[in-house]
Amino acid sequence: MSILAATGRRTDPITTEVIRHALETIAEEMGNALRRTALSVVVKDMRDYSCAVFDASGRMVAAALDIPSLLASMAPALQACIAKWGKEIHPGDVFLSNHPYMGACQTNDINMFIPVFDATEELIGFTGVIAHHADWGGRVAGTAAASSESAFEEGVLMPALKYEVRGVRERNLHDIIMANTRHPAQNEGDLRAQVAAGRSGARRFAELAGRYGSPILRGAIEDLFEHTAERTRREIDRLPDGTYTAEGHLDNDGIHLDEPVYMRVAVTISGEEITFDFTGSAPQMAGGMNIPNSTLRSVVHYAVKCLMPPDVSFNEGSLDPVRIVAPEGTVVNPVFPAAVGDRHLASQRLSSIVTSALAAAAPHRASAEWFVGWPVLVCESRSPKSGEGAVLLANIAGGAGAHPDGDGVNAMDVHMGNCALIPAEVIESSYELRVEQYALIPDSGGPGASRGGLGIRADYRNLSERPLRFLSEAEQTNPRFAPTGLAGGGEGTVASLSLIDLDGVEHPRPSKGQGAALTGEIVSLRAGGGAGFGPVTERSQAAVLADVEAGLVSAEAARRVYGVEPKAR
Repeated sequence: MSILAATGRRTDPITTEVIRHALETIAEEMGNALRRTALSVVVKDMRDYSCAVFDASGRMVAAALDIPSLLASMAPALQACIAKWGKEIHPGDVFLSNHPYMGACQTNDINMFIPVFDATEELIGFTGVIAHHADWGGRVAGTAAASSESAFEEGVLMPALKYEVRGVRERNLHDIIMANTRHPAQNEGDLRAQVAAGRSGARRFAELAGRYGSPILRGAIEDLFEHTAERTRREIDRLPDGTYTAEGHLDNDGIHLDEPVYMRVAVTISGEEITFDFTGSAPQMAGGMNIPNSTLRSVVHYAVKCLMPPDVSFNEGSLDPVRIVAPEGTVVNPVFPAAVGDRHLASQRLSSIVTSALAAAAPHRASAEWFVGWPVLVCESRSPKSGEGAVLLANIAGGAGAHPDGDGVNAMDVHMGNCALIPAEVIESSYELRVEQYALIPDSGGPGASRGGLGIRADYRNLSERPLRFLSEAEQTNPRFAPTGLAGGGEGTVASLSLIDLDGVEHPRPSKGQGAALTGEIVSLRAGGGAGFGPVTERSQAAVLADVEAGLVSAEAARRVYGVEPKAR
């Protein structure tokens, strides 16, 4: 009996590993190609995109770890394309999908999939590129808004369509898209970059099949799925059996600004299997922060990945021992046409709730709560160089929670986000705005033996001669829902939004809504900080003094909170 037959493997371990790394490299190279060729600031500078490789049935095989909230949503969107088009999938086709009730996550996040064929023209897989388009039409500039009440307000729905057929672009579809977006040149540039990135990956995927042969490539992919599933089961089995619960609130639903929205999860570990049950979460929201199935799947996939050692591959196999229960018509499983454009605000909060539940099962991986409010500014402006209009989407990061081994990370796009802070120079050269400051907010991290990470303050001044109409939104602005400490650590801080007038007077803004800044006025976003871990009495005097010296903790807080007298300058 051969070694492969004895082990049940289809390929030898070395070949499988070489193929795994090759597939992961393809995904990473696609991301690099996209970033270097995209037109919009959101893609090339904020890096709001993800790339992955799939098998012929639409299962994710390998991914570049870009934006976790996007990765696990790509397979359902691709599978909807496969189900719709069946055998009508040909070399040169390009599929486009953004319909949140056909596997996608929101209309702004545009999925593009390229089928990959071997030398015999047998379908062996797909490459996928998802990118956030700053505007995709709809009721407001930027498309997504917590105040939207229907998916029909959230831009052009693309229900698993062909953007190109056998290498020829579908002109009618393209023209419909361009006619319904505010700044079509920006969209066209990013769509072309997505197609180019997807095709570059498809060529490399086909070359891999040519090098090893399609049967070996398919066998290695099946072995990867099975190995990942087996490793995931093994890690779950090491956790204590039981049911672990956690709950939390959103500030509001985007419509009723004084009514919090409740979410809960019960995580049950039974041997090698794990169930995430969201029963008891609030009914679907009137506003636009509902969490569609694909995004809920991303929350769960992210949580499972957090339990795994870093060498466990990120592919479809890790969901094999996982079950999700999400009652229909709730905030975590809305019914069409409920609005979902701002689902990221809700899914970040849900990620925090899920990881809090898992902290009891895996305390060795636990940290205090992170700030998950994701303050964002969306506005329509013009380039000071060309005069062309464009939509800006700029978010800022908060602080991560502290943990037993150290302080929380400052200014981190936490949990399922991984966007970059757009450089001030890019914003000022692309829009009629001046970035007055990007700065860490002293004392925003929760106190403790380990301190929570700090949040960022970002101030944007309107330089246009016209009023700047903007949308500003954030979660975790209610002090009742501040990040909670662990093992005696103190609470983190919450977000705030303000308009600063020409006299320097701050006018607090609600957590969500539209506004206008006159010439010279400032829109100010302030993210919260993560919570602390352990009692403040256990933080060393040297650590407190170093924080004061670095401007992370004020002298007054050092005295009041830590009982440490800063050194005289």
